[in-house]
Amino acid sequence: MRERIDSLLDDIAGLELVRDVPRPALAAGAIGIVLVLILATIFGANTLSDVLSNEGSNEPLPIGPPPSMPEASRVVDDIETFADFGYRKIDTVPHANAGDFIQFRLEDLGYEVEIQNFTTELCEDCRNYIATYEGEDPNSWIVVGGHYDAICYSQQIIIGVEYPGCTSQGAYDDATGASSVLELARLMKQWGGTPQHTWKFATWDYEEWQGSGSPEGAGYGSETFVTTLPEGVEIATYINLDMYGLNWPVETQLISRLSGCDEDYFHLYLFTSPVEDWSYYEDRGTNVTDEMRAEAAALQARLNGVLHDELAYPDQWVVVLDDTKGNSDHYNFISRGWPATWFRGMHEFLQEGDDTCEQSPKHAPTDRVDVLYQLAGGRSGLEAGMKTGLDGLAMLMWYDFTGQW
Repeated sequence: MRERIDSLLDDIAGLELVRDVPRPALAAGAIGIVLVLILATIFGANTLSDVLSNEGSNEPLPIGPPPSMPEASRVVDDIETFADFGYRKIDTVPHANAGDFIQFRLEDLGYEVEIQNFTTELCEDCRNYIATYEGEDPNSWIVVGGHYDAICYSQQIIIGVEYPGCTSQGAYDDATGASSVLELARLMKQWGGTPQHTWKFATWDYEEWQGSGSPEGAGYGSETFVTTLPEGVEIATYINLDMYGLNWPVETQLISRLSGCDEDYFHLYLFTSPVEDWSYYEDRGTNVTDEMRAEAAALQARLNGVLHDELAYPDQWVVVLDDTKGNSDHYNFISRGWPATWFRGMHEFLQEGDDTCEQSPKHAPTDRVDVLYQLAGGRSGLEAGMKTGLDGLAMLMWYDFTGQW
């Protein structure tokens, strides 16, 4: 045993993390080293390095907290960058510049970026940008996605009509989601290691409906993705990030209270493959199978476990519930049989549900960064709201690294 401890001390002393620590100080941690030695025995490793890297073992990483968490400040920086491009309507220069930014950022992180080109009647140059992090199973994918295009049209009386001067920074809808995809891709590269599933970090094009004069619907980017999957590939889960950050622990500001909001915080909703109410999808031709129902129940249980057990988020303000409307990119996954969830913060308009606490600046000139700061009580408030969802997403990723998915 003494020889093993000496060997492990040699290993520790050689690690960059503790290279400048005197050997007597390392020896003072003998109890911890013995515990590490026990771990080495359990994992069949001969050295501490083997234990820490899990080298030579197909076992999942030891269960514990993630080595690092997402940085909300990075996300908010990128939200500002997307907003600065201008109005990211399909087939415009700001739209193309945003796509280039996504590609360059992912490549800087070390990813090979797949560009999915597609055209429609209204879009001559639409592109999805997808980065892949390989897992143990190359044919079972977990996809994290958010769209990067934006739209602006009238919201009152006559809905969906573009008018002169109607432009939007798309800060909330959906720079919040696209920026989060970039941060999660960065975080996974920082962690290293091998998850169980292969992860796809995707930014979708043409999610937005182009208005009442449009001959087309929306969601073309994610639809292109799900209809061109390689043979034999399954989607284990799709996670949709579209308009969140204005949610718990963001307190309702005076501007919201003056409009009649009497709630303490905005909600973070996770609209997820239904457990009970599949009517929206069945009405649109989806054949709901027992397997889909079981996968939906498992996904909702996993989400609740991460959010409420692991992170202790309050049940009242962070809510997992059946998706009954399907009006974002997750629809294209659920309707084709894959389990999915949509992270969504403050969202609805007053005329839709008579809820003064759920009015967002989407699809309007008010979808600007300064408005988000106003609604969140400043940049720090928006970062706090973003962190709620980001930390939940990081824990889900870590579950896949540690065999808990």
